[in-house]
Amino acid sequence: MTDAGRPPGEGRRSRAKGWVWVVATVVLACAFAVTGLGDPLRSLVAAAWLVLLPALSATVKLPPADEIRAHRTALYLNTIVVLGVAGTVTLWLSGALRGGAGIWLDWPAPTVSMLGPFALLMGAGVTIAYLFRGLSGLFGWQETETVRAIMPVSRNEKGVFVLLTLAAGTYEEIVFRGFLPAFLMPWVGSYLWAALPVSVAFGILHGYQDRHGMVRTGVMGLVLAAGVAWTGSLWPSILAHVALNLLFGLVLQRSLLGGTRWT
Repeated sequence: MTDAGRPPGEGRRSRAKGWVWVVATVVLACAFAVTGLGDPLRSLVAAAWLVLLPALSATVKLPPADEIRAHRTALYLNTIVVLGVAGTVTLWLSGALRGGAGIWLDWPAPTVSMLGPFALLMGAGVTIAYLFRGLSGLFGWQETETVRAIMPVSRNEKGVFVLLTLAAGTYEEIVFRGFLPAFLMPWVGSYLWAALPVSVAFGILHGYQDRHGMVRTGVMGLVLAAGVAWTGSLWPSILAHVALNLLFGLVLQRSLLGGTRWT
């Protein structure tokens, strides 16, 4: 065993796989740019969101659960910063997409028109969460220790978790229900067709939730995308994403995760 506790050669194989994903990302970005889907920078960012970042998320080794528990607040804050930077850059790049599609950030008028879509998205999100909870009993799926470890416990953690949900709900929707579908639409012809591969990437990015968790998150992403297709605005999906995260993390965590030690 090496000093890192891994068999000889495993590190080299891991780096080789990493370079494979880098090359795949560059090739996809070139295909985007050559076909006129976007300029080189936008093409590279889109390819990274669709290929490189999901691949890294699915393969990276996370810290032990006890370490996550000990540094939950720092993890939340670091994630807020990363989401903020990545989301702001992506939002900036969304300003000149091919065909002027934009990313549907106009506020719906009248505001009351958001209530119906928001309520349906919330209902669908809760239904999906409990559907997978029921399927877990049938198939023996277990939430990972990482999922359990990142749940907030103390009052201070819950306060920072609220900020995290605001950042995640806003910036993830801008990227995965806004920029990427708008970028791909000229290739596939419709928003929902563009949302399919984006939802797959969105699910894989949540690899710390294990395979059933990735599928669950991908399905959630498709439901939120349907909200954008229905209303022509990101806002109902942004608000539903934030509200669902708050509901799952602060109210329903014990119900959804089952019995566990919360420390």
